[in-house]
Amino acid sequence: MANNINRFIVNLGLFVFGIASAFSGMLIQVIYHMGNHGNIVINDFVFGINYHGWSNVHKFSIIVFSLLMIYHIWQHWKWYKVVVAKRLFAKNQQVLIFSLLSVVVAITGLTPWFIDLLNGDEMHRKAFIEIHDKFAIVFAIYLIIHIIKRMKWFFTTFIKIKNERSTQHTI
Repeated sequence: MANNINRFIVNLGLFVFGIASAFSGMLIQVIYHMGNHGNIVINDFVFGINYHGWSNVHKFSIIVFSLLMIYHIWQHWKWYKVVVAKRLFAKNQQVLIFSLLSVVVAITGLTPWFIDLLNGDEMHRKAFIEIHDKFAIVFAIYLIIHIIKRMKWFFTTFIKIKNERSTQHTI
């Protein structure tokens, strides 16, 4: 039961912070970046939050999502090894592409932070942000597909945990 609870919490966290990072990222991209030619109107509010607030939401959700993703991959490391050892790439294409996209989006998203921290070239930073934005759109689509394919697992695991906990309380 503890393993089910652990996996459920990790997957729920991935769901919540994945949606939060995708939503905040898309919002930043559409509202603040697109069509502004580098002149971001940072004081425009969306749902009562300005650019810096959305940027902080995005950064926080990305950090939590990344940590949970690392743990999630560690939990499923045996699966990855079997897929590679038995060359089951075609059968698991969607998950493998999603995993690769996760890494690419993380790298292209974190690189601008490091460029900024190291007072690097602003043009390089913006180039990475543009690349990140494009890959993030594809990532968001794969995230939605990944979630939809696992909705049954979410519901059945939640019911199992709920039933096991209610059985423990009646004993």
